[in-house]
Amino acid sequence: ASLSAVGSLGFAGAGYANTQGLPGLRRTTFDFANLSPRWDGLTILQISDVHAGLYMTVDRMQRIRDLANSTPADLVVFTGDQIDRRPMDADLFIEGFRGISAPLGVYGVLGNHDYRVSQRRAIETMEHAGIAPLVNRTEIIERGSQPLAIAGVDDFMSPSPQGPDFKILRDHPDAFRVLLCHQPQGWDMAKNEGADLTLAGHTHGGQIALPTRNFNPARVYTKYIAGPYSTPDSMLYVSRGIGVGAVPLRVGSPPEMDLITLRSRAKVAAVAA
Repeated sequence: ASLSAVGSLGFAGAGYANTQGLPGLRRTTFDFANLSPRWDGLTILQISDVHAGLYMTVDRMQRIRDLANSTPADLVVFTGDQIDRRPMDADLFIEGFRGISAPLGVYGVLGNHDYRVSQRRAIETMEHAGIAPLVNRTEIIERGSQPLAIAGVDDFMSPSPQGPDFKILRDHPDAFRVLLCHQPQGWDMAKNEGADLTLAGHTHGGQIALPTRNFNPARVYTKYIAGPYSTPDSMLYVSRGIGVGAVPLRVGSPPEMDLITLRSRAKVAAVAA
């Protein structure tokens, strides 16, 4: 797997103001040797760390939903922390994102903040907004008999005996496997179980950070801060997300949605020839 191109559009400046406006749209393209030409050009819109609540109003979420619906993506995925912390935040999220859609579906996983309400309420919140919850579960989509697996694991901070089950990736060895995992350190286990592409969030890109990976608050708990990471057989993309935690401030890490395009190396080579 390799990163072909990275670009961004529409980023606001650093500071409080950009926690209130629309997120930028970061465009990234990955090419994969094992992606079927049938799936060449698949686009995935990743939305992470909404944190519906005090600093993420219904009006702002509705504008983000409309922006997402106007973005040409085949799939939309939510990679956790839809809810900030209060039970009422679940209702805010539903009102804000109900009506979001994509041709091949909308899927989501839970994050640690979602558990500040409850697993049941957080799952129902996704369902009521029209998002299919993937909590240690996989959906298979086929195009010309070529399967694509969209898998999702539970959060690391879910209470025992719950937790992420990366073994679900073993169930579909013939499919190209996309994994949704809120916390990016899960990539270490995901790639060992066969994930081709892992999409994560959680870090907010540090939220208040110098514009570098080397000096970043998120390094306290993960080496995967933001953007793409790769090995020869697997890729990880960590979104900076759109919301904030306890402090309504972003410096050096503007809010983003991520439009990820998958290319088949075989298809690219054939076109080049």
